[in-house]
Amino acid sequence: MRIADAQWIPSTQHQTWDALTDPAVLQRCIPGCVAVEKRSPTEYAVTLRAKVAGLDTDYDGEILLSDVDPPNSCTLVFEGKGRAACLAIGTAQVNLSAKDDGTRVAYTVAGMTGGKLAEYGEGVVLKAGEKIIDKFFTAFIDYMAAQPRLAPPPKPPEPPERGLANSRWSWVVVVLVVAIFWGYHAFYQ
Repeated sequence: MRIADAQWIPSTQHQTWDALTDPAVLQRCIPGCVAVEKRSPTEYAVTLRAKVAGLDTDYDGEILLSDVDPPNSCTLVFEGKGRAACLAIGTAQVNLSAKDDGTRVAYTVAGMTGGKLAEYGEGVVLKAGEKIIDKFFTAFIDYMAAQPRLAPPPKPPEPPERGLANSRWSWVVVVLVVAIFWGYHAFYQ
């Protein structure tokens, strides 16, 4: 199964990134989501209830982030195991960019299913996946539209340059060397 699309979010890029990585926002926007727990900056535990092709079951899963470049992009690896002997695994590449006073979120999802879920065939699973993604973005766009726009955080200051030229001791050394040469030439010549 492969799904590729893009959505326009009525919010700044940094706010969109922050919301996409906020467990409370994810729990609110993912259809059928029971819980989202952030275990580390790159790992989430997810529990959701979904009905695919008449098979209604709970899924416990994990989402791992890699290649994280906030607020621009990341790769997600996800795995969900259903209590009714179902399995869903996959990856998603997510890219954010500023567009038309908002943020364009482009994504490519590739996934596979196993167990009873796989018996329904790729077409049914693909349709269910597209429906879940559409519901997520509808809820996410509504949520972000209600949020006040905030200016992006300031860029971190440039670190001070290192090296002998910027050290106060380097000037002491230069003055000392000049004094030694001047003293040598003045007294011994």
